Amino acid sequence: MEGIDDAEIDTDRINEWLGAWQLNQSYAQDHDRGEARRIWARVAFFALGGAEQAGYPTRDANVCRFNLRALLIVDLAPDGDPLWSPDHLASDVLEALPLGLEQARAWMTDWRMRPRHEISALRTCKNFLGPMELIADQLAAGPVRTQIDRWLDLRAHLP
Repeated sequence: MEGIDDAEIDTDRINEWLGAWQLNQSYAQDHDRGEARRIWARVAFFALGGAEQAGYPTRDANVCRFNLRALLIVDLAPDGDPLWSPDHLASDVLEALPLGLEQARAWMTDWRMRPRHEISALRTCKNFLGPMELIADQLAAGPVRTQIDRWLDLRAHLP
C-alpha cells in the first residue's frame, strides 16, 4: 500500500472497517431510506476513515468518498451542508488530484511510455474526476467550474 510500511498495515482491521463501509454505503444508496441516507453516508465515511488509519490507501478511500457524495448530491440535492454541496465536492476533488492540469496534459500525450508511478497518477486523476461528470451541471459559474470543465475535457483521454 502506498507510503506505509508493512509493519503499519493491519489487513484484518482494514477489512473490518471496509466491511462497515460497504454495509453503510449500501444503506446510503438505498432509495427507500430517504433523507436518512445522508446519515448512513456519514457513518460509511467514518468507517472509511478507520480503514485509512489501519493502512488503507487514501487514494482509494477518496474515490469511494467522492463517488458516494456525488450520488447523494444527485439523488437528494444539496441541503446547505458543505458535504452535499457540488461546489465543495468539486473543490475537494481538485485539491486531491495528484497532478496539475498542465502536467496531466503533458504526460497524457505519451502515457504508454511513462513510468508506472506517472501512469498511476494519471489514472488517479481519471478516477477522482468520475463523480464530477455526474454533478458538473450543478456547479456554480466561476474558477472551480472552469477547472472542472477543463479536467473533464481531458478525462476521456486519460489512461
